[in-house]
Amino acid sequence: MTRVLMLSLWLILLATQQAGVDARAAAGNIERISLGETARTISCPSATEIHPCACRVMKKGLDIVCDHADEKHVRNALDVLKKKPFTIFWMKFRNCKLQRIADYVFLGLDVRHLNIIRSNVSAIERSSLSALGSTIEALDLANNNIREVPTAALAMLKMLTFLNLNYNQIQVLTEGAFAGLRSLERLSLYENKIQHIHNNAFKDIGRKLMRLNLGKNNLDDIPTDAFHPLVNLEVLDLHENRIRHIPDNAFQGLTKLDMLKLEHNLITTIQDNVFSDLSVLNSLNIEHNHIVNVSDRAFAGLESNLEWLEMGNNRLDHIPSHALRPLHNLRQLDLDANKITELSEDAFKGYGDTIKYILLDKNRITHIPPLAFVDLHSLEWLKLSHNEITTSTEDTVQPILDTVTMIDVSKNPLICNCDLLWLRRWVSNPNNKDPAEEMECVTTDQKAHNIKNLPVQEFNCPLHLTTSKQPSPSSAAVLACSPVLTAVAIASTLL
Repeated sequence: MTRVLMLSLWLILLATQQAGVDARAAAGNIERISLGETARTISCPSATEIHPCACRVMKKGLDIVCDHADEKHVRNALDVLKKKPFTIFWMKFRNCKLQRIADYVFLGLDVRHLNIIRSNVSAIERSSLSALGSTIEALDLANNNIREVPTAALAMLKMLTFLNLNYNQIQVLTEGAFAGLRSLERLSLYENKIQHIHNNAFKDIGRKLMRLNLGKNNLDDIPTDAFHPLVNLEVLDLHENRIRHIPDNAFQGLTKLDMLKLEHNLITTIQDNVFSDLSVLNSLNIEHNHIVNVSDRAFAGLESNLEWLEMGNNRLDHIPSHALRPLHNLRQLDLDANKITELSEDAFKGYGDTIKYILLDKNRITHIPPLAFVDLHSLEWLKLSHNEITTSTEDTVQPILDTVTMIDVSKNPLICNCDLLWLRRWVSNPNNKDPAEEMECVTTDQKAHNIKNLPVQEFNCPLHLTTSKQPSPSSAAVLACSPVLTAVAIASTLL
């Protein structure tokens, strides 16, 4: 009996202790973590101990945030945390005064993600990060004053998968700049001042790198030899540099590249075979360059996989159909803001089974020939806004009307006549998407009207056709021979 009573008391005491722990955990400063068959409780230091830093408990460890702190307060907070043997899942220093990251400053800490951003860092000592070598997975040093890659300090970080050095002052990537980072998967160097990349800059970086961002730097050339070792790279970002030319074999070895970004450079020509090594490339962005010429075999090697091609904001005066036609999996073609003046009847021949989006806004197109869209069996969006088109007949768009859900011819000098009556009917269909701007046409009195709201009579179709309910056999024969009259007869149902 005594044993039963003692066992009952012990169970009650255990339940009471558990309830207390659960209550404190709910308050956000304690968490129980299962470790196999055992469990331990983690907790934050008191707010006064680590002020001005703050702490909260997460499932995977502590989240430490230090805003507007100086070096003295940071060191004090770290000393307090070293007495707590818990994983720090996030450690963030933001807008602090930390010119130098001193040697062994993190000794005794287990940190998985370390952010030191906007904190005036200009020097990172050799052994400053060494204590984190076996634990840290992500390091963010963006928006500081770092002038060179801290190679020696980084070399110890064997588990690092993400390194962010954006918005610093780095000018050169030296030989072996990232040596030792065997697990690195993502590297971002956006908006530095990089002018030169050594041929062996990425030597010994490991074969896991999948994403490399070198956007908004001062590169005049594509560092061809430097990229060759990056055999598992999937995304390469070179936008907003000063690149004028894509050399042959520029991307040799990048057989797994899925996305290439070259927008906002100074490229003038896309010559034959420059992308031929990129056999699995899915997305290519070369908009906002100075491209005037695209060679017939410019996209050789991309035939099977390229789906997204952006060539807007260049200087093309025609659609490079011969270069585009082999791309039999193309889904989007963006040619907006070029200098294209006309569409040939075979401009899109061969794209029919895959292409869904064609963007031709902000060109100088005046006329669309009757057979221009005849092969576009999968088209969903057609954007022709901000051109110089005055009319478009139903015959021209008939091949795409079964699939297209967006037609945008806004900001064109369209004339409100019978040829345009099909467009009124189309925009009145609630299943179709409205363009961003209203589509208007101009009547004979030179007034602009919203096509959707303009009465059918204003399209100046013959009245006897719009009022006839059942055409006679003779008039039916005439209708069958006249696409314009056919449109008028159908429009009579809208009156």
